[in-house]
Amino acid sequence: MLNGLLSGLLLVVSVQSLAFASDWQVDTDASTITFETTAFGGPVSGDISDFEAGIRLNPDDLSDAMIDARVGVASLDAGSTSYNDALNASTGLAPDDHPDALFVSENINEAMDCLAENGVRCFVANGTLVIRGVAQPTTLPFTLTISEGRALADGELSIAREDFGIGGPSWGDAGRDVTIHLHIEAVAAE
Repeated sequence: MLNGLLSGLLLVVSVQSLAFASDWQVDTDASTITFETTAFGGPVSGDISDFEAGIRLNPDDLSDAMIDARVGVASLDAGSTSYNDALNASTGLAPDDHPDALFVSENINEAMDCLAENGVRCFVANGTLVIRGVAQPTTLPFTLTISEGRALADGELSIAREDFGIGGPSWGDAGRDVTIHLHIEAVAAE
């Protein structure tokens, strides 16, 4: 569950970093990565506080666009000690052995079938998400608005935690899917 969340957060950071223009610096104070899933019949949500991304994105020329993001999995907070302990265990995200989740884009394309308005454009970052040393192809859709050197990106990603080897017999009724919500703000690099 945590690995899926971490991966989602990592993707969000990457998407938010893509923002606009050529090079972007993520404003981590204004950006958020959150996740939600279920466990034992109820909702579980939390956030990730340790993330960073290298982003190169000019929405009008995507030929060299890229996102290279890192999420520190130990910073995942599911709101309770028991959930956090499970996430940090060897059957969870295992931060002692795999401290970071990574997302590296292979390409970024504009999504023309998006219903964005008021200067908002839609993009899709295709790449590889690595959690617990397991690499999976991942698609991250996001919206992007750029104004006066500041980019705002919002994305949502659903990850199957078991695809990354997260969880074990003690995880009981933990949800299989984790939805990651990304709100990334970035400023044009100088």
